Amino acid sequence: MIASTNGPEQLAVRERLTLVCEICRRVLEEGPFPQVTSRLGQYAEPAAAFEFLSHVTMHVGGEALSALCSVDSIERKEAEVERALLMLASIHAAGQVHALPVSDRVKQLFADEFEFFAKPTPVWLPHFRFDDVRFREMARIATLRRFPAGQFHWEIAGFPRSWITRTPLAFALLRHALLKMGGFSPLFELHLNERRKNRNVLLQKEGEISFYRAAQSMETQPAVKGVMLAAWLYGKSTAEVSPHLAWLRNVPVSGGALAFDLGPAPEDAGFLVGSQERRKKYEDGSYRPRMGCILWPRNELIAWANQHREFDE
Repeated sequence: MIASTNGPEQLAVRERLTLVCEICRRVLEEGPFPQVTSRLGQYAEPAAAFEFLSHVTMHVGGEALSALCSVDSIERKEAEVERALLMLASIHAAGQVHALPVSDRVKQLFADEFEFFAKPTPVWLPHFRFDDVRFREMARIATLRRFPAGQFHWEIAGFPRSWITRTPLAFALLRHALLKMGGFSPLFELHLNERRKNRNVLLQKEGEISFYRAAQSMETQPAVKGVMLAAWLYGKSTAEVSPHLAWLRNVPVSGGALAFDLGPAPEDAGFLVGSQERRKKYEDGSYRPRMGCILWPRNELIAWANQHREFDE
């Protein structure tokens, strides 16, 4: 059993969420926001804003959102419409966070995210536009579909069956998924947090803390089969050319996960960002990034977490 939080921590979470709601309400009463909310119509209510943003996916913002954010009569200097919707939805979500089957630290991180919607850093303001992928991530956090865990976030997903034909380890994958994981879904699919600490690096300790928080939360959700990670970061070729990233693959594998190849990574996957060495080797042909996938069964993940109580908070 992974170490869990107790009553005082739950009380602290509730107090923190109450404070964040007050911050969001106060900001909505300042500057351009009263004018913005007066023109949002039915969506000016927290529950309605929550429902409205619940239709935003990771791939599209939605036609209704696009139309609402394009109204000429609403101020658009700093994505006030999107921020207002996020704050309103967060006020509604805050009343539900305490009942989520996740660790108290994840609940506290939800409160941190809600406060950020009210008080963002100037450099982040452009990402609040409805057509920005970062806004779509924030909308999913505000509607409790994306779970903050530090360096990583997770969403509930399933392993796409079509990927089975993309790997030479199809038989091993099937055996692993069916015998060790008990199925292909539901899974916690981990994604990098683009607003993480140490934005320019990926730290093993911070990654392991996120794994630990996912394990804590998974222990309260018996139906969840395990964790999935899929990106060029988890490919063997990336570990070879960027050894400092090898832990992304090695830590889960050492804890009982299966890692396998999913074919060539597209050029816009992100491997050319952040490393001149990778770019140079890609351009001279010595680095051909591959998409990697990792499936970490719940029992093995929880067993790994039980051996790393140093990450408990």
